[in-house]
Amino acid sequence: MTKKVEPYKGIAGIYEEIRPSYPDKLIEDIICKTNLKAGDKLLDIGAGTGKSTIPFAEKGFSIDAVELGEDMAEILKDKCSAYPNVSIYVAPFEEWNNPNGQKYDMIYSAQTFHWIDKNIKYKKCRELLKDDGYLVLFWYSPAEVGTDRTREMQKRIDLIVSKYVSRYSDKRGKPERREHDGVFKEDDRAREISSSGLFELIEKINYTSEIQNNADQYLKAMKSVPAFASVMDGLDEKLIDEIDKEIIDLINSYGGHIGTLFNYSLYIARPV
Repeated sequence: MTKKVEPYKGIAGIYEEIRPSYPDKLIEDIICKTNLKAGDKLLDIGAGTGKSTIPFAEKGFSIDAVELGEDMAEILKDKCSAYPNVSIYVAPFEEWNNPNGQKYDMIYSAQTFHWIDKNIKYKKCRELLKDDGYLVLFWYSPAEVGTDRTREMQKRIDLIVSKYVSRYSDKRGKPERREHDGVFKEDDRAREISSSGLFELIEKINYTSEIQNNADQYLKAMKSVPAFASVMDGLDEKLIDEIDKEIIDLINSYGGHIGTLFNYSLYIARPV
C-alpha cells in the first residue's frame, strides 16, 4: 500500500501565494454575529498558511491554531511571528491534545472541516467549546456558473492535461495524497452540522467574489489543489513543462487572463 502524504505537502508556498483570502465582510460578520470581544479565546482548526488566522489575530483575539501539514505550518509560524496572541500546534486535530485544558469562545475552521474525521470532529469541538460559544465553518469554491468564454477555456485546459495524463478527470484526486471523506456541497454541510446532534445551525450566509488570473497565476492555482497535485506527483519535470506551456499559450490566446467567480459560504452554529 502506498503511503499517503499530507494533502498540501510541497505546494504550501503556491497555496499561500495564489489562494484567495476571505472577504472582509465575512470576517466582520463572524465577529458581530458571535459577539466576540478582544481577548476572547479562539481555536483555529486547520489553520493552513494563516489566511483565516491573521484577520482574527490582527483584532486582538487569543488564538490556538492547529495545523496538520509541516509545510503549511512553517509559513503560518513566519506570518504569525508578529502576533504573540497566536499559539501554533503542528498536529492532526483528531490527535491534538489541548495543552491548557481551557474551553473556547469560538471554534472555527476555514476550508478545512471536510478533511477532519467525521466520527471525531463534532464531538471533539463540543468538548472544547464553551456552552455559550460558537462553531463557525466557512469554505469557498469556484462557482459552477461562469461565462461561456471561461467554460470553453476550462474544457480546453482539461483536454490538454488529459492528453498527457490519462487518469486526469474532475473526479480523480485519490492517488498518493491523503484525501477527505467529508461533505463539500452546501446542503450536505448544513445537514451534517444538524445531524451531529451536538450543534444547531443558526445562520448561513453566502458571499461572492471574482478573481482574474493571468496564465502563470492560473497554473499556480491549479497546482495548489491536492487532487491536481496528485496527478502531477508522478510526472517528470520535462512533461510538466510541456503541459504548462500549452496551458499558458492557450490562456494567452484568449487575451492572457481567465476569470474565476468564487462562492464563499459561512455557517454559524451553537451547541444544542
